Amino acid sequence: MSFVDAMPWLASPWQQWQRSRDTGRLGHALLLQGEEGLGKGRLAAEMAANLLCEQGIHCGRCKGCRLLQSGHHPDHILIQPEGLQIKVDTVRALIATLTGTAHQGGSRVVVIEQAERLNGASANALLKTLEEPMPGVYLILVSAIPSALPATIVSRCQRLNVPSATPAQLKTYLGEGAQALPDWPYWTRLVGGPMALKKALAQGTVDQVERWRLAWQQSLEQGFLAPELASVESDKGAIVLKVLYFELMCRGRNVPESLAVTFPVMQELLAEIRWLEQQSGVNLQVLCQRFVRQLCS
Repeated sequence: MSFVDAMPWLASPWQQWQRSRDTGRLGHALLLQGEEGLGKGRLAAEMAANLLCEQGIHCGRCKGCRLLQSGHHPDHILIQPEGLQIKVDTVRALIATLTGTAHQGGSRVVVIEQAERLNGASANALLKTLEEPMPGVYLILVSAIPSALPATIVSRCQRLNVPSATPAQLKTYLGEGAQALPDWPYWTRLVGGPMALKKALAQGTVDQVERWRLAWQQSLEQGFLAPELASVESDKGAIVLKVLYFELMCRGRNVPESLAVTFPVMQELLAEIRWLEQQSGVNLQVLCQRFVRQLCS
């Protein structure tokens, strides 16, 4: 079974990429974007395998494919965040590596996962490589939050969108796990696509989110923070506030006039969520209580 058979929502972007390559329209930099948990990393890995294969088809038999399978291909570079950021020293080391020639005499492929984690300095360092591409070098930036990337980076990349899975595809991928998913329309927007949701079900994250959702309902009914929310660790702050955001969205669907009251608070929630995704050490209990007071006043 091929990876697109297992994850059929990847078929369209994969075919688009193949057509661009076959017709000579493949740029030196690609921004692969889509929600968390869709398999963008898997798609990027398949692109890299095709570019590094001596036959150009990920044959699995050539020296390039064997090196990649062993995890020791010298012309394949994977960049990942260290903590919450991709640091400038990492990008500078990448640039120094790329100034040389390909070890295997073919393409060189750089995959940057969670590219939105580039900080200001590292994004500026990468920009020069995007502005002055080196022959045979392909950069694949993978991001679930492309809006967080500087416009100067985005404008120099070809963009390839990975679509969300259809409800039928999601149900098939989750299998029996689909039956364990509580009835709430925002699971994929909160947790992510099929892969993220399957992992969340296996790890009990879905059960935890459901408890937080009920705790927010209780807090808004009582006017003070429920114990379940008062004990949440600060590193879970972003997802806890997202649960509140989508719960307010759900209420707005059922009672549209409520959005006139909650919309300003929802805008504040989005700003706090973005900040928490980049920071740590916040007093989450105080922050949550503040939103309860605003919504109950």
